[in-house]
Amino acid sequence: METQKHSTSTGQAGVRLPGMEAFSNEDRLDMLEQEIRDLRATTPDTNKVTLLIFSGDQDKALAGLTLATTAAAMGMEVTVFFTFWGINILKQKRLYSGKNIKEKMIDFMTPAGADSMGVSQLNMLGAGSGMLRQMMQERNVASAGELLELALENGVRAIACSMTLQVMGLREEELIEGIEVAGAASYLTDASRSGCTLFI
Repeated sequence: METQKHSTSTGQAGVRLPGMEAFSNEDRLDMLEQEIRDLRATTPDTNKVTLLIFSGDQDKALAGLTLATTAAAMGMEVTVFFTFWGINILKQKRLYSGKNIKEKMIDFMTPAGADSMGVSQLNMLGAGSGMLRQMMQERNVASAGELLELALENGVRAIACSMTLQVMGLREEELIEGIEVAGAASYLTDASRSGCTLFI
């Protein structure tokens, strides 16, 4: 009984690729190089860090911003995506003009800026937050606001969620300078290409 043979061809580095005999060596090399480019485009970059900050608590913001500034100091490419309560970290002022009553209430009830947020535990109507800030000052530890400023100075890419801005009635001019505005697709694209992704 005659055995049917499947033709194969040896590509670069001795790799045997089926059906490659129909192509010239130059075409095979081009195809292999394209495959390598495609793999590089879809393989997470271990030098890239992406954080999503959802929480509006000062201690959690401190943790996220500490990681972001540390990664940037290590020469890593860092993106921080701020959404829902975390977007209040980026606020520098309140603008009530032109907002409806619900938007004004949300703006009034949420903190304006990184250093005006409460803490996740033992907040005690703001006393716990004030105590934490005082302890940090006594030990020369940077505040959340200082860490955010340091992060931006060191090239950390800060992105405000466009949907959150719409839902909460916030405007770009209420945010500190140097902030990008983008949707969830931007975060997912960055996260899929990052070697380290964190949700805070």
